Amino acid sequence: MGYQEFLSRLQKRGSNKHRIGHCYGTRNAWRWVRKNKWNPMKGLRCPESVYSEVINEINQMLAEKLLEGHEIQFPHQMGSICLITTPAEVKVTKDGIKDNYRVDWSKTLKYWYESSSALKDHKKIKRVTSSIYSIRYRKSTAKYKHSKYYKFRPNRSLVKKLGLMADKGRLTAQAV
Repeated sequence: MGYQEFLSRLQKRGSNKHRIGHCYGTRNAWRWVRKNKWNPMKGLRCPESVYSEVINEINQMLAEKLLEGHEIQFPHQMGSICLITTPAEVKVTKDGIKDNYRVDWSKTLKYWYESSSALKDHKKIKRVTSSIYSIRYRKSTAKYKHSKYYKFRPNRSLVKKLGLMADKGRLTAQAV
């Protein structure tokens, strides 16, 4: 059995379709603009593809600014997001040794492919670094009702970029 076949066996591909609930993307925003006849461009019309490109480009620029260490303030006092760093640490507790290192999945999957006992025991290879970077939503700066119930979850591509830049050592973040 080859490595690619091993990976496809590990992945759970069932009949369940992945669905994100209550997520509003550019298509939903475009429909809202059209339905409510909101026209900030004073009579000019742009197609949905241009509208989506503009929003995606702005999101890319915001992600780059965030990864450069800038804090992103949301409008209308809806809070902010920032990049923070926490020191990596290993603790000895009653349950055993605990750490906050991230799992290096590419190396772990190769290790599982080479060793069946490691796969059976679910042994993982962790990425040992001096600090752990994460993106946080600051609810304390939000001024709306029930702000404690809301959260910001970065998408997968942003987390991947964060990991790549952390490996290269090109991140600056606020310490917690």
